[in-house]
Amino acid sequence: INLVDEIAYNAHDVDDGVRSGLIDLAQLDALVLFAEHRRASLAAFPPLAGMPVRRLLAQTLRGMLSAQVHDVIAATRAQLDRHAPDSADAVRALPALVCFSDAMREQSTELKRFLFGALYRHPQVTRTTERARHVVRALFKAYSAAPAQMPLEQAAAHAASGQRVVADYVAGMTDRFAAREYHR
Repeated sequence: INLVDEIAYNAHDVDDGVRSGLIDLAQLDALVLFAEHRRASLAAFPPLAGMPVRRLLAQTLRGMLSAQVHDVIAATRAQLDRHAPDSADAVRALPALVCFSDAMREQSTELKRFLFGALYRHPQVTRTTERARHVVRALFKAYSAAPAQMPLEQAAAHAASGQRVVADYVAGMTDRFAAREYHR
């Protein structure tokens, strides 16, 4: 599950980063995993060169996703062949059998490092994160002080269960709903 999340989140974050304008294809071309699949996409579909960047990005990400999934399957098969576990207990005693190959692990790590520095720690993202923290804290404080501001079900549950209800209610909010509630 961790590998699946890693693969999906990295692709999603690359897409979000490019769409937001915080990262661009030139920066991504410095990464082996991205550059390889961008070149392959252009070779397989030359008209992509003249289309909006979004189309090339989508095709590149599809290639990256497929390559990573196939790599996990092949590396896992190799681990199973190498260790040949004969029981669930034998599997538990082994290192992780579901894994990337060493080469793909290196490429994925390179991508994660890039995303961390160029996207997750981008000043615009940091400012947005700080604003979101402020909103969440303010909502928690407001609902804790005045539980009747929450829907009836949560307000009633607050009387019985306390702050956990407030935390769960705020945690379940979409960004837009939280912003509306904050302004309210």
